[in-house]
Amino acid sequence: MVNTEMLVRFWGVRGSVPSPLTGNQVAQKIVDVLRGLAASGIDLRGMDDARIAELVAALPFAVRSTYGGNTTCVEVRSGNELMICDMGTGLRELGKFLIPEMKASKGLRGTFIQSHVHWDHIQGLPFFAPLYVPREFASNDFDFFGGKAWDADIETVLRGQMQAPVFPVDLELIKANAMRMDFNTIYDRWTLKSANDGSASVRARVLNHPQETFGYRIMYRGKIVAFTTDHEPYATPDPKLIELAKDADIWITDCQYSHDIFTGKTGNVPRHGWGHSFPEYIADVANIARPKLIVTTHHDPDATDAHIELLAQQVERLCGIKTIPAYEGLTLIA
Repeated sequence: MVNTEMLVRFWGVRGSVPSPLTGNQVAQKIVDVLRGLAASGIDLRGMDDARIAELVAALPFAVRSTYGGNTTCVEVRSGNELMICDMGTGLRELGKFLIPEMKASKGLRGTFIQSHVHWDHIQGLPFFAPLYVPREFASNDFDFFGGKAWDADIETVLRGQMQAPVFPVDLELIKANAMRMDFNTIYDRWTLKSANDGSASVRARVLNHPQETFGYRIMYRGKIVAFTTDHEPYATPDPKLIELAKDADIWITDCQYSHDIFTGKTGNVPRHGWGHSFPEYIADVANIARPKLIVTTHHDPDATDAHIELLAQQVERLCGIKTIPAYEGLTLIA
């Protein structure tokens, strides 16, 4: 039987710069968990670990857990196809996750589709474990799509971040001895058919972001996942953004700021021209495109878990479409 499902798994959900929890923030979460349990009149004395874990799991997500601090990386599986959207620091965790699969199959075959080459979206590649496995141990073969034809192609950018004196291992050495890499510069309205049976396809459109950013519409046997990180509002909803999100089963979208933060009313620094969005605009696009599920991502590095939830809730309230914030480890099936 042919598998018609698409699996989407989030490995990095922050924007701009990694933002791991500090010791003080961890301590505050412990306080919040204890307060939440105490408010229910629960006495933990004598309880075993499993029961305590059940009680903690019943608390609100933002209290008991965290959305994560790694920058953008999303895994998409469609049939036998592995696609990786962006190479933020979440790619390190994905690389470790892929090692057993690599060993079992004697190698990995996949495709990177890159939104753009800002630092927070490429800095995970040097720490992607399969990159370094010698060919005599595994045949890892990946295609890379992205970059800017008029400025710097994707290979030039990725090679640059791994050249001395800023990194100890040169990309050219890896290309000669380990992972096979094929680099391709793309353009607006670029399309790709999957390498296996052609059932999966990808379409790219340029979005409103400094230094050119691509959004992607990934299609597989009637299922649609739209990946549109890093885009800024126009005065009216962007037709290209609507095209990508139209009737999508899952729309993954930038929603980094509140409107007050974007305009500078909060924080005193306007974010115009920084290339990121806010709930009112996401809802305006959704009211036209009507995706089935919205997943907000590219969370601001200064945003608390509670604030991230509030932004997603605001989107849902404004458009009436189920909206959830992405967290590291979130797995969805389309």
